[in-house]
Order: sequence, then C-alpha cells, then structure tokens
Amino acid sequence: MASPRRRFVGFLSRLRGSLPASVNDSVFALPVRATEHTPELCRVRGWPVFDLGPRVQRLPDVLACTDPTLHDVLLAGVFGFAQERRMFAAVIPDGRVHSHACSAIAPGGTVLADVSPHAGVPIHLHRALSGSVVARSPRRLAGRSALIGGTGHRNFFHWLFDSLPRIGLVRDAGMDGIDRWIVPATELGVARELLARAGIPPDRLEPIGRRDHVVCDELVVTSAPGEICEPTPRSVDFLRKVLPSDRGRIEGKRVYISRSGRRRVANEADLGGILGRFGFRRVAMEGLALDDQIEAVAGAEVILAPHGAALSHMVHASDGAMVIECMPPCYRNVSFFVLAGACGFRYGALSGEGRAVSAAAANASDFLVNPESLERTLAAALGSDRT
Repeated sequence: MASPRRRFVGFLSRLRGSLPASVNDSVFALPVRATEHTPELCRVRGWPVFDLGPRVQRLPDVLACTDPTLHDVLLAGVFGFAQERRMFAAVIPDGRVHSHACSAIAPGGTVLADVSPHAGVPIHLHRALSGSVVARSPRRLAGRSALIGGTGHRNFFHWLFDSLPRIGLVRDAGMDGIDRWIVPATELGVARELLARAGIPPDRLEPIGRRDHVVCDELVVTSAPGEICEPTPRSVDFLRKVLPSDRGRIEGKRVYISRSGRRRVANEADLGGILGRFGFRRVAMEGLALDDQIEAVAGAEVILAPHGAALSHMVHASDGAMVIECMPPCYRNVSFFVLAGACGFRYGALSGEGRAVSAAAANASDFLVNPESLERTLAAALGSDRT
C-alpha cells in the first residue's frame, strides 16, 4: 500500500505533466507518466525494438506431503500466469536512468515500467513518479549503455534472477558494441563477481547511486526477465551457462542448507538426529566463496532448507531433484516454489511454527520446525530410503 507521501508526490508528477517538457526537464528533471508497453512506444517513435519470444513460466510438481492449504496460498501468490507477456530488447535514444533503483525513462518523461517494474503499486505511483519532488540534472554517458536493472540490489536472489538474465536478453537480441553496463551501486560483495562470471568486467560497469541520474546517447533496455520473485526457465538456463557446475546426479546426495541471521530455524539443533537418519549433510553458506556454495549443492538429489537466498543455488542440483522448503509461518513467499518449477524440480513445503513480534517483522522472525512434522514429511517424500 502506498504511503500518503508517495501518493502526494505521485499527484505532483501528474501536475507536472501539464508543463512544457522543456520546463519540466530543466526545473524538475523527473518523469511525468509511465507505460507498461515499451515495444509499442518504440514502434511509434521509430526506435529499434527486438521481439525475443514469449515469456514462459513453469510450476513444479508438488509433493503430496505438502499441506493443500499452503499449496493454495502459494499458487494464489504467483502473478506470472495472469497475462501473456513477450520478452524484448530495445534501444532508446537519449534514454535516462534515475536513482539506485535504476528506473528507465524515455524522452518526453515516460517511465518504462515493464523494463523497471515496481511491484505492488499502481503504475501512476511507480517509484520514479512518486519517490522524488525534484532530481539532479542528468550527466551524459557517451556511446551505447545497457541497463542491467536495480530490483533488490542488496539481495543475492534478485541479482541472480531479476538482474543478470537481462545480460542474456541483450545478447539474444544480437546487440554488440555495449560500451558500459548500468548497474545499481550496491554493497553486496558478490555482485561484481557475478557480473564478471557473466562476462562484464569491472571497468565496463557504471554504478548508479541513490541520487544519481544519467542520460545515455543510446540506452539499451530489456523487459524484466520475469515477474519479481518469479524466475523463468529461460533465466535458469542463462545462469547455468554463466555459473557452470557439475550437475550430474550424485547418488544419495542430500543437502540441508542451514541459515544464520534472520528467519533462522530456532530449534535446528533438535533436528540433527532426523536429518542424519535421512542422510542429509548440513551446509552453512555464510562465509563460503561462491564456487564453494555452488559445489555444496551441485548434483544434489534432495535439498531441504528454510526460506532464504541460499536456496537460489538449487539451479545446480541434479535433473529431477526434489526441494523441500521450510516456510516461515507468517511469510509465504513464492520465490522458491516458482524457481523449483523453472528448474523442472519436484517441490514440497513444510510450514514452520511461531509468531512474528509484529507485522513488520513477519519476514524476518525466527521460527520453529516441528520435529514430528519434519519426520513425517521426509518419510512421505523419501519413503523408507534412510541411511
């Protein structure tokens, strides 16, 4: 729900739409409208646009041991099937990028909301329309710049599935001669390593900070790789190419991914016996190098983990793997349900127990996993196959 301030600033942006474009640009330097139809805008303006085919999404086969009510909640939270979308890339002359959210703006002050989505708000309250009253005048970037994106720039999952796959879309469009790649300035240490693995060296990056604003001779943009938090098979295929691993099945490899920080399984120590009986090896990703994280999961037949970004590494599990997610009781996020489908995996979910201190803490609170429920779930999913 949009805050009163955001609604007021959004109202001001609509008022600015009545000003001559030259006045708005010189005084406010902010957009005045938004569109979710960038390809149509490009065709009207005569800008190059490339159709990259339909956006395909796939849901997982769900294990029978998953609570039907929880399954229904997850299904209801998936938005990618609500409407058909096509993937695209386009070249915007004098295109702008604003702030660390990397909102793409076409000449005339139009936010490209299908390039830079803002989930959960009406399009007229997009962050680029409702976040600032005035912006700095943009600095010019010569040549051709490509926008990688800014969704969730502090989060490993969002870098993997909402940002990096845009590099693949640019390449699929056959666009060469990219002088620089625009990325959000971020403190996430692994971000530059991920970009380098995707073929983007540090000296070709153009980080955009909180109040930064650039205008490009040519701005290359792409559709969002998918709905936010809803990875697609196309994105999974791209990541498996740029982050290769030995995905050949390792017989009996079962991994439990532990988690520190927020959303910990508070009684994890009580689950060790059950995990051992079913042959799970505990892995803690925090502090591991990227290659070691990948190796910890590569070729796994079964992955069990609480909800968290480390589950992104399921893309390196063996074909037909099984993923069982321990879901916080007050936070039903569909990210890994959808990712399991994009990977072609089977998926199960086990609801945790506990109560968040407040609504604001629902996605951060530690929770409990009932040992009896865990044993029943694993027995149903794996049968008598214990070690």
